[in-house]
Amino acid sequence: MPPTSELRYLKTSQIVPGKGMSFTLYEVEGADTILRMLTTLPDVDEISIYPKPPVKKLFAPERCETVAAEEFLKLWEEGESRRA
Repeated sequence: MPPTSELRYLKTSQIVPGKGMSFTLYEVEGADTILRMLTTLPDVDEISIYPKPPVKKLFAPERCETVAAEEFLKLWEEGESRRA
């Protein structure tokens, strides 16, 4: 049976003028393959989800912070409910 790649959840942050901190969270398989991603701006209550992310390879994953799957999945679910 071939080995399975575990999913990892990573986060980056940056300041967006006039909107506060922006956090981008990634669901990553293997070393750097992005499966899904989302961006949240908590200060202005915005969440954007990307089920088919425009970028498929994560550049410099070692620069990202590791987060719990629950954090990503909670925000993803909230983003999906806002799209409906």
